[in-house]
Amino acid sequence: MKKTKGYSEVLRELEETIERMNRGEIPIDALEDTVKSAAQKIRFLKDRLKATEAEITKVLKEIEGQPPETTEDLEETP
Repeated sequence: MKKTKGYSEVLRELEETIERMNRGEIPIDALEDTVKSAAQKIRFLKDRLKATEAEITKVLKEIEGQPPETTEDLEETP
């Protein structure tokens, strides 16, 4: 069974990738795949942050006795 990576582990991997890119350690042949992988990690991190924010908001509203908002209520409008 494969364990799902958590926020901290994915963030650490992304930071390592960025450091390697800044040092010029990624060969040009691997650059496209590396950038795609980094983009996936960024999306994962953003999604986790949004989900965590929604849960925290929900809990705080419950503590204050207010009805919880839906996820759509929390999304920013462009």
